[in-house]
Amino acid sequence: MSRLAAAYALRRPQETALYRLVKEHGEEFLRHARERYDGPLPRYVEDELRSYLRCGDFARGFVHLECTTCKHDVLVAFSCKNRGLCPSCAGRRMAAQAAHLVDAVVPDVPIRQFVLSFPFELSALAATKPEVLRALSRIHAEALAVHYRAAGKRAGYTDTKKLHAGAISFVHRYGSTLNSHVHFHVAALDGMYAAEGKKLRFVHVPAPTREELLAIVTRVFRRVNTWLRKKGYLRDDASDENVASEPTFEEALVLAAMTRGTLVKLAGDDSESDADTGGEARASRGNGDAVMVQGFNLHAGVTIRQGDDMGRERLFRYGLRPAFAVARFRFLPDGNLAYRIDKAGRGGQAKHRVMTPVECLARISALIPPPRYPLTRFHGVLAPRHKLRRLVVPQRAAKAQRCDPEASLAGPVAGERPDQAISRGETLVPATPVVSAYALSDVTEGAILLGPNVLSVSHMERLRGGLLYAASSHIPWATLLARTFNVDVTACARCGGRLRVRAVVTAPDAARRIHDAVARKNARAPPTLAA
Repeated sequence: MSRLAAAYALRRPQETALYRLVKEHGEEFLRHARERYDGPLPRYVEDELRSYLRCGDFARGFVHLECTTCKHDVLVAFSCKNRGLCPSCAGRRMAAQAAHLVDAVVPDVPIRQFVLSFPFELSALAATKPEVLRALSRIHAEALAVHYRAAGKRAGYTDTKKLHAGAISFVHRYGSTLNSHVHFHVAALDGMYAAEGKKLRFVHVPAPTREELLAIVTRVFRRVNTWLRKKGYLRDDASDENVASEPTFEEALVLAAMTRGTLVKLAGDDSESDADTGGEARASRGNGDAVMVQGFNLHAGVTIRQGDDMGRERLFRYGLRPAFAVARFRFLPDGNLAYRIDKAGRGGQAKHRVMTPVECLARISALIPPPRYPLTRFHGVLAPRHKLRRLVVPQRAAKAQRCDPEASLAGPVAGERPDQAISRGETLVPATPVVSAYALSDVTEGAILLGPNVLSVSHMERLRGGLLYAASSHIPWATLLARTFNVDVTACARCGGRLRVRAVVTAPDAARRIHDAVARKNARAPPTLAA
């Protein structure tokens, strides 16, 4: 099975600079916030700071596993499940949601990534006003739908009401330099679905020209300005500037995180590796020159071809990635923190953002998404309530015979898993003809019908015949690690036997007692304590 990430390593949050920052300076930051501003620090920010210190803490509880062969003990500590502060929990959410999207949401059709960024003032407004963010996402998705319907009309589909586009918007509240920068990474189906009777046919369209990109971003600019003025965020007599008002503490955090700050080149920068940053997707890049209208910047040069499920999953992981990488933090001898960035400044010389601990916590706090602030949004045929969604999203294939023009597609065999059919070398095809993108009359004799909404054999084989299939974004720990890192964490590290859950420990006294007992039991060889 091909990997989507580097080799798995045990999570040890207590050994990171981020954990030290929150533990040693968290209360100082909260005290600074109370003394500096009239309004309180948002409750969700304070809750995330405090709960992060409980992430991976064995005193707070763990799962006790035991090898059925050699009785070796393994303790797996609970995570904090934070949305924005903990890189480990955010990384798990990234991998799980990306797996679910590629397996059960996005069909196997070409994908194009559109990246839309906004002017400084609008980005700050979207970071603190959920209704503004919703409007920006909706307006952009509708502009893309207009573009694809126009392309479909040029391809000969005159009834645009029967053309349906689809996209997923990934909201990024951050830039690459630990700064607040709200923008969208949109994975759009690079074409549209055309309704032809009881069938749907996906129509792929050419890459957008520079003029078409300008038309998209101009439409977004005009509609956003109209909406902002209607809702009172713009004044007619202020040259389209936001209405001035006293910022709340949350807004002040965002504005502070948008400032440039101190960027310097430290000793050893040239030798440092950027291996921890990961890559975008293995995707083809066209010319895709970025276009800009009044501070609205749009780029659409990244595409994923049909059949590249690994590329789609990498692209979704990129869209869902955490706001920062914990490995990039380090404490300097003077007590300040440095965060390594890729390139900045003239000639790309500055490689670190240097901050005081309080400034660093303020920047990180501004990147934490507020409650009821979805970071993944679905549009068009991929939206949960769209009437055609069930005909578009990927389905597990069912056992079938090779088809001729008169044959019907076979349904699933009762009690049989897809991996069992694959193991016998049989070809899997869709269970119902309406979800196929091809009419029977289009298929030559002896061909195999396989629509873009049916998981391919190679895709299922990558998932070990379906054993690692992500039916939802809530994937069990062991399954997710097997899919992401290709490691079997249920195998005993000593004898290769199988680990079984012995107990789930939540009481602090019991957790301390069992932890100490395991440590004594494995005194001759260090215990495997996984966090």
